Amino acid sequence: MNIRVRGISYHFDIHQEIETLPYLVLLHGFMGSGRQFDHLIPELKKFCNPITIDLLGHGQTNGAELHYRFSTKEQVADVTKLISEQLQVPLFLYGYSMGARLALQLALHRPDLYKGLILESSTFGIEGETERQARQSLDARRSDAITGNFKGFLDDWTNMPLFNSAKPAPELLEKMDDIQKNQNPFWLANSLQGFGTGTMPCVRDRLSEIPIPVQLVVGEKDSKFLHINRQMEKELREPELAVVKEAGHRVHLDQPEELIIEAVQRKCESVSR
Repeated sequence: MNIRVRGISYHFDIHQEIETLPYLVLLHGFMGSGRQFDHLIPELKKFCNPITIDLLGHGQTNGAELHYRFSTKEQVADVTKLISEQLQVPLFLYGYSMGARLALQLALHRPDLYKGLILESSTFGIEGETERQARQSLDARRSDAITGNFKGFLDDWTNMPLFNSAKPAPELLEKMDDIQKNQNPFWLANSLQGFGTGTMPCVRDRLSEIPIPVQLVVGEKDSKFLHINRQMEKELREPELAVVKEAGHRVHLDQPEELIIEAVQRKCESVSR
């Protein structure tokens, strides 16, 4: 369904509503949409009510002309309003990569809306100012590439080492390829500039403020994010870290069954007891 949230048409799907089951909102990564979780929905429906949201400028949710509208503050306001006014709270919040970064910010803003977090391949942001500026410059160049030669950018993006440490099933890769090809390049460019890792506020020193259980999920072959998640585990109040074998950055594509068994179902059921 589509609703207007602070002037933007947002798309989200409630895949099931059974009163006795907890609700779980899933937030996708950069260049994704709620469709990238389609293969998880049948299993998720066995123990929760899954809800997918197309984030700002992605999938069937509209974007904005100016990249400041994609900032952390603006997106947190959007998704908080959508969840608090349209869904049954408190609920569980799951995020992958960019969606996990947003989920962290959402939990810090309104922890009362959530029973627990499940963060796949997440980061708390970039601490050093020099590193932050370097990342902002990189994202600006990537934004130019997106609007200048979208097909060339997609080829470069999908061949990044980050995404090639494991091999998902061919049909899942085809689905993701279709999702990415059908994005709006201008909105993607604004998303990178407004909510890139270098622009998002670093929240490492605020992780201890999150009062709810946090399930961290990372692929064993994703060495960079494995290191980051081990750091996060030390800072959070109620953390649990699942390192998924034979998985890289995209655990939900590389090892979908293990993701559900190792992280999502266990967290939903343990917290709901």
